[in-house]
Amino acid sequence: MSTFALICILPMLVYYPYEALSWNLDLSFLDWGRWTRNDRWVDPNAEIPLTTRIVFFCVWLVPTALGWLAYATGASMLWLLRGGTVFDFRIANRLVWMGLLIFGSATTSLLAGAVSPMIRSWHNAGGHLPLRFWYDSGNIGLAFSGLAFFFLGLVMREAIRIARENEEFI
Repeated sequence: MSTFALICILPMLVYYPYEALSWNLDLSFLDWGRWTRNDRWVDPNAEIPLTTRIVFFCVWLVPTALGWLAYATGASMLWLLRGGTVFDFRIANRLVWMGLLIFGSATTSLLAGAVSPMIRSWHNAGGHLPLRFWYDSGNIGLAFSGLAFFFLGLVMREAIRIARENEEFI
């Protein structure tokens, strides 16, 4: 079963960053006019310097990188499971890290969404827009899922420690 899951997750290691960064690359660097074209946040005559585009790109790069690392951690955990390693500290540690990375990716995605209107409107003649929090149930659900993996890993780590401690008494 872990082999099948590993086969499914490996293409995501390529597809996820492609999908997550394609719109960002296009908006930030590849289509310079897209930033001001048909956008309610940006004045059509605003001049957007390269530094602003780099800041915007990097703000959205953080959740993508954390998400990719979570996928890679999940793949390494599946690789261990495929090899027969089940009740082991390495699995528990990877669960903890995967949960933290998922939580971090979802949280930074919410934060990036909050600062995006402000960054994109920095060069408006009337001033920039304030921070905006967008309620995104997908990212909030993902953050709670990350916390669930994190706590599951902590419980598994403690269970392994207790099991090993009990083996010493026998």
